[in-house]
Amino acid sequence: MKRVAWLLVLVSACGHGAPPPMPPAPAAPPIALPRSAEPRSYASLDTGAMRLNILLATTRRSVASDRPGDRYGPEDGDSLQFAAISVNVPSYRVRGTGDLPRPGALRDNPVAYRPDPQRDFFVTSTIPVDSARFVQRLAADLGATRSRDLLVFVHGYNVSFEDAAVRAAQVAADLNFDGSIVLFSWPSAASVTAYVRDQQSARNAGYQLLRVLRNHAVAAQPDHIHLLGHSMGAEVVGKALTLTSPGDSTPRLSEVVLAAPDVDARVFRREILPRLAVHAARITMYASSDDDALRASRLVNGAGRLGLGGDSLVVIDGMDTVDATRVSADVLGHTLFGNQGFLADLAVLLADGKSPGERRLLPSRKDGLTFYRFRGDRR
Repeated sequence: MKRVAWLLVLVSACGHGAPPPMPPAPAAPPIALPRSAEPRSYASLDTGAMRLNILLATTRRSVASDRPGDRYGPEDGDSLQFAAISVNVPSYRVRGTGDLPRPGALRDNPVAYRPDPQRDFFVTSTIPVDSARFVQRLAADLGATRSRDLLVFVHGYNVSFEDAAVRAAQVAADLNFDGSIVLFSWPSAASVTAYVRDQQSARNAGYQLLRVLRNHAVAAQPDHIHLLGHSMGAEVVGKALTLTSPGDSTPRLSEVVLAAPDVDARVFRREILPRLAVHAARITMYASSDDDALRASRLVNGAGRLGLGGDSLVVIDGMDTVDATRVSADVLGHTLFGNQGFLADLAVLLADGKSPGERRLLPSRKDGLTFYRFRGDRR
């Protein structure tokens, strides 16, 4: 035994020590997530209607109804619920890009309600699922796209569950969006007279939107997460982001889009933008000086609204401001999702990630900063 020890010492003294450590084993290559070889196609809309599938995360209380579009009501369920939704989208033979034909006033009459699949948007099925099944369905849907992009759509004030669902489907189809859609629906009362109630409901829903982003969206492993908030949906987005902090588990958001945001411009500058900028690669805000809904909101709240243009247009470092005054919207000048120019610009932003300077927008200056304008509709 002593002889072996002396031999080891001798070998070491001659410069032949212990063999070098083995190099670490190469890291296993990342598992390739399923994806389609081709982008999601909406080509069938050129010749006929299609059923478009979206996923729902909602804080609305579920209600018993024979109509799929009435399965979630205006009351706050105080918890997250999930569902898989199918929406009938009519052909471009009977509607233009941005049009949202609905069954009309008779849709509120359960006896006379007869939507036309060839002409109307309407919810055809609503299937409740638990949170695990929601993530499984979302992951499977992402695997059927080439981009594996996720768009989370948050609707605005005075919107029912079915109104929100058909709007999300219309936006997805008219953007030709190669990705998955999650509708986050908060309990709007769907009433013009319930503005204050809706505003509080939107703020209350922010915590649950953050849960969806942190837990369910991340678990499905999309390549990119985009967040689109319309009108009072910006209150939901704003509340969600003010609950974050640097270094927490909130996922990195690729494109955050605020369309006609009905949120206090001062609060946004002071509290929301600093948190949002930490978690978003880019923030884009579309505003208009012809927005009568935001003018009314300014009077009700006694404070400027982020999405109102004109002299109060908000141009600020860390956010791309686009003045959409030159494109036509709804009768109140508030809903831009019916305008082809707006949809075309939004499509390029989400699909290609191009900056405003790379899109068909005109640069302008305010207070030493650059913002952008649409070229305008024909009038």
